[in-house]
Formats: sequence, structure tokens, C-alpha cells
Amino acid sequence: MKKIIIFDFNRTIYDPDKNCLAPYVKFILRILIRRGFTLYLISQANLSREDLIGNLGIKQYFSKIIITKNKSKKDFERIVALKLIDRNASFVIGDRTRKEIRIGNSLGLQTIWFKAGKFANEKPRTKNEQPKYAVRKLKDVLKIIK
Repeated sequence: MKKIIIFDFNRTIYDPDKNCLAPYVKFILRILIRRGFTLYLISQANLSREDLIGNLGIKQYFSKIIITKNKSKKDFERIVALKLIDRNASFVIGDRTRKEIRIGNSLGLQTIWFKAGKFANEKPRTKNEQPKYAVRKLKDVLKIIK
């Protein structure tokens, strides 16, 4: 069974306000790959997002990158349906409890809320929006994901 991690792009690994990657992103991605995880990236944006991801030098870390106009559960299901995955050892990491975390929980994956920036105070409204873990620094996911 495969272990995967689905990352949200905007405000999780990329800071649009500073127009740069979050601190230590490439280091974190390399470590997670060494730990045996297959990485995926989902981004809600227009087609220029693909160029931005390429220019940031992170494309090679991800097995698949999905860029969609309206991020939905179907986008995440496209990844989960690709292979037999170990849902107990696979993760969704995002900054929105009401989007990525809710979707990750509904698919039976472990969820990590990157509680920083614009949506740091977004409170879960339902049990399904409650993350399993929360971190304030992206580097702290390495303490959770072994």
C-alpha cells in the first residue's frame, strides 16, 4: 500500500503575499520523499499557476499536480483513486479547515491544518472540518509525518 501526501499550494507551500515559497519547503518535500511518501499538489487557479510552480523549482517533487478552477472533492478523489493507498498513513495538508481539511477527512486521510496566514483563525464549523493535527510552521509537519 502506498503512502501519499496531498499538499494545497496557495498559502500552504506558497505565500502569495510575499510571492515566494514558505520557509524550508524544498527541504520538507525532499525529507518526505525520503520517508517513502508520494507527493501530490492541488491548486485552485488559472493556467498561469503551472508556470509559477515550474518557476519556483518544485515541480519535480510531485508525482501529479492538479490545477483546477474550483477545488473540489473530485480533484482529491482523482489522486486517491490512482493507487491503493494506506489512508491511515496518508495526509492532506492545507490552510483551510473548510476546504482541504474537510475533504481530506471525508476521504479517510489524516489531516494537517497549516494554521498560519489569512485563514489561521478559520474555525472548523463541523466535526468533518476538524483537523487531526495543526501546525503553525510548515516544518513542523516533519514531527508528525514519520
